[in-house]
Amino acid sequence: MTKNQIHEWHERLEDGRKQYIRAYWNSREWLFRVAHPDGEEWMPLEIPPPERWLELRDLLFRKYQRKKLPWKYVVDLDKKLEDMGIKIEAEGDEPQTEDD
Repeated sequence: MTKNQIHEWHERLEDGRKQYIRAYWNSREWLFRVAHPDGEEWMPLEIPPPERWLELRDLLFRKYQRKKLPWKYVVDLDKKLEDMGIKIEAEGDEPQTEDD
């Protein structure tokens, strides 16, 4: 992967507020940060849950489909997910962890 990539998405919390998630590739590792619109700064997410990794994988895959990102970036992330024990299933299947 090239260095210094930033990928960002948002989700709605149960109370209706938005939460922004940012995944930052610093040429060696992925760093995750979280922010709220009413917050002042990005807070680090030290140990991202498997759901965050899968959201990042989905985001990279969609960027690949729109020809915004090379396929090798998706493959590299898939390898990292496999090393962490997060299994990616075929299209239409739910990704699972080895703990399930």
